[in-house]
Amino acid sequence: MKEKQELLVAIMEKASQNQEFRERLLADAKTAISSDFEITLPDGLNIVLHENDANTVHLPVPPGPKVLREGQLTQVSGGTCAYGTCI
Repeated sequence: MKEKQELLVAIMEKASQNQEFRERLLADAKTAISSDFEITLPDGLNIVLHENDANTVHLPVPPGPKVLREGQLTQVSGGTCAYGTCI
């Protein structure tokens, strides 16, 4: 988790100091981040950018607690799961 937070801070710092990066970030965030930070982002990852201004602040809210399905509860309580089937 710390690495993710450090990356987010680095992205925000670079976007606030480098107008060219900021423009590329707003146009295509995944490509800008991958290129400038030399990382590969997963294909299924969605990045949504929100620009703050003097009257608007965006606050990220983390995902809620994960709810386990019945089969997953069985696995956690000592059952077995293989290939998506829990017994």
